[in-house]
Amino acid sequence: MPRPAPSRSSRICCLPPQVPLPTLTIGSPGANRPCGCLRAGLCPSPLRCSGCPDPRRSRRCGFSDPPLALAQPPGGWTEVCGIAGVSLRSGKPADEFLGRLSRLLAHRGPDGEGVHRHRGSALVHRRLSILDLEGGAQPIPSEDGLSHIIANGEIYNYRRLQGEIRGWGVKLRTDSDSEVPLHFWRRFGMKFTRHLEGMYALAIQDDESEELILARDPVGIKPLYIAETGQGLAFASEAGALVKSGWIEAEVETDAWPSYFNKQYVEGPLTLFRGVRRVEPGEVLRIRRGEIVERRCYPLELSSATRMGEEEALAAFDRLVSDAVGSHLQSDVPYGAFLSGGIDSTCVVTRMAELAGEVRTYSIGFSSDTVSDERGQALRLARALNTSHQAVEFSEADFWELLPEMCRVMDDLVADYAILPTLKLAALAGEQVKVILSGEGGDEGFAGYPYYSLHEQGFLSRLRHGEWFRSTGNAHGFGSLFRDARIPDWRDGPRQARFGTRGLTRLQRFQARDLSDWLPDDLMLKVDRCLMAHGIEGRVPLLDRRLLEFAFALPDDLKIRGDQHKYLLRRWVADHQPQQEPWAPKKGFTVPIRPWLESRRVEIRDYLGGHPGLEDLLVPDAVNSWLDTPLDPRGAKLLFNILCYAVWHDLHVERTSPPEALLRPSRNAAGMEGG
Repeated sequence: MPRPAPSRSSRICCLPPQVPLPTLTIGSPGANRPCGCLRAGLCPSPLRCSGCPDPRRSRRCGFSDPPLALAQPPGGWTEVCGIAGVSLRSGKPADEFLGRLSRLLAHRGPDGEGVHRHRGSALVHRRLSILDLEGGAQPIPSEDGLSHIIANGEIYNYRRLQGEIRGWGVKLRTDSDSEVPLHFWRRFGMKFTRHLEGMYALAIQDDESEELILARDPVGIKPLYIAETGQGLAFASEAGALVKSGWIEAEVETDAWPSYFNKQYVEGPLTLFRGVRRVEPGEVLRIRRGEIVERRCYPLELSSATRMGEEEALAAFDRLVSDAVGSHLQSDVPYGAFLSGGIDSTCVVTRMAELAGEVRTYSIGFSSDTVSDERGQALRLARALNTSHQAVEFSEADFWELLPEMCRVMDDLVADYAILPTLKLAALAGEQVKVILSGEGGDEGFAGYPYYSLHEQGFLSRLRHGEWFRSTGNAHGFGSLFRDARIPDWRDGPRQARFGTRGLTRLQRFQARDLSDWLPDDLMLKVDRCLMAHGIEGRVPLLDRRLLEFAFALPDDLKIRGDQHKYLLRRWVADHQPQQEPWAPKKGFTVPIRPWLESRRVEIRDYLGGHPGLEDLLVPDAVNSWLDTPLDPRGAKLLFNILCYAVWHDLHVERTSPPEALLRPSRNAAGMEGG
């Protein structure tokens, strides 16, 4: 679908005013030679802008110049890390327990650790240094030393908030964005998170009141878990740390079964560990001496569809995506991006290349006749943007070798088969970079999933406030396999989305439900665990709060037009990277699990039979009969859920390893391809 080129008035400089101006490397030949549009006063930045009239420019202004680098802000952005701690009803936290928590989160922060204790409370922090490599140690104390904070994530608007803090007459101890929420909590109490823009999970301990504050960002990008016992309350960045530290027994929460076996993840606050719950997106908890005394939630502010013309929306998106990507590029260490060649990653990497110059990109694909392989698309864009690109193949041998690793790192289990290739890609990227940007969030914000088209169909006219459209799940029709009738009888709705749906269009209601559970409870867990397993911070610029709220409020016809989903993003890609074929049908990222499971159906049947974690869950004779016949697509998906659960149970509950005969390691995976 050809699109007319936008007018010059709709084109903007690729660097928004909120992002620090980029500079050429000091002493480089082109450091004092700006592009033609800068000399003409048309562009405030030495980076190429989309309307640059300089005919000599190439990918970046000054085509023979070395790569541009974003000017580093002084001080430090928060390092990705692991946080944990405890608030006891009585007594003092044992050093041995705090040490176990720290060691269990060491993979999240191998560059350092910090602990603060006061009476019955303690904070534990593990650090992975991304910026301010020499400073930024946590916990960070307040000016009077009575309060301390530990945080995981980034506060994007911290510079402006620092100015407000200084205006109150408060002296900041550090230049880190992690300190900012501490002072806003002291001034505004439980409402302090309403001032923050970013991705975060944080804990504040106030020694004077003996209170502990826990908070999580409204999108749910960063994870945070709690477990309450008779001793008090403990928290951690990973559910498994609360179990393996000995704080709580490794027991299964059977109330989570219906959600997990039907949706491939557990929705809401529950996890598969009995007694371990998620702090929900936007939630703020106040804990005193081991008990939750106040609970509030400040979710995303999703508004009904607005009236907006196509060119106006396109220009607004261009500004917002520049701002979002620019704010995610703050780093003193190498960074890169996952590049599938699809619409979302194309948007992110295109803007990365314009803002940062040199970019490393990584892609993965399959040699299979049953699923699409997007490595060719990714390579085409990488060459157009001159990125340093590497591609790797994911094979059946990788599937079986990485399955135990997937179930180990996914302590809060998600049976999303896309996790497996993401783990392999993260292992490659982790050898070269510490920060990865990816395109998650584009489908949820801009309506990319094919089932969103159902909002126009008449049989859904009964859809009411908050009702969900996926009425049955993966276990529907397999009732004979399960002892627990709640699993095959499960229905997904009606249930209120976290944000409320009053005044929203039907399409927005669909999106609100995905933003409510699918995004934080599946996709964000995948990003966090896969990347943290290899010491990488994952950043998702399309989930920047301002960009996401803008996308959600777009008119429906700028999200879906005819058979084109994510219409506005496709239009943007058509203007910037037309060789990526933005009007082609969505392919999606699919793993050929059916033939791979089929190849070991007998071994799987033998493994599941008599498994201690399945005795109260499955009917053995029915499972054997089912696995004596070839798998259909729905059966393969359910079998993958069951298999992942069994392996997870081995690793996290029984503390044993799956049998070698089932998960035989193989080193025959395909090698890397250069691009």
